[in-house]
Amino acid sequence: MSDLIEIRDAARAFIAERDWEQFQDPKSVMLALVGEVGELAELLQWLPADVARDLAQEEPLHTRLSEEMADVLVYLVGLADQCGVDLGAAALAKIEASGRKHPVEGSRGVAPSRLDAGPALG
Repeated sequence: MSDLIEIRDAARAFIAERDWEQFQDPKSVMLALVGEVGELAELLQWLPADVARDLAQEEPLHTRLSEEMADVLVYLVGLADQCGVDLGAAALAKIEASGRKHPVEGSRGVAPSRLDAGPALG
C-alpha cells in the first residue's frame, strides 16, 4: 500500500512544517475526519438517488467530491497513523472477512439484511 504510505508521509511533513504535531491525537484527528465526512455527505445529501452517480461525474460537483474525498482520506490515514493501524492491511483483512460472512451464493444481488447493519462490507 505504497500510496497510503506516501499520503501518510506527505501529511506528516505538512504537519511538521507548521508545528502542528501538538494538535495531532486520535480524538482530534477523528473529530476532524467526522467533519470532513459531513462535508462530503452534504454534497450528495439531496440528490435523487437514481441520478446521483451521473451528477457526480459532472462539474462542478465532480471536483468538489474529489476535494472532500481527499480530505476524508488524508484524515483517515492520519487517524490510522495516530493509532498505529496498518490501514491497507486492515482494509484487505476486512474485505476477506466480509467475503466469508457474505459468500457469493446467497448474497449475489441481495442487499445485506438490516439486522446485519454495519459497514458496507459487513
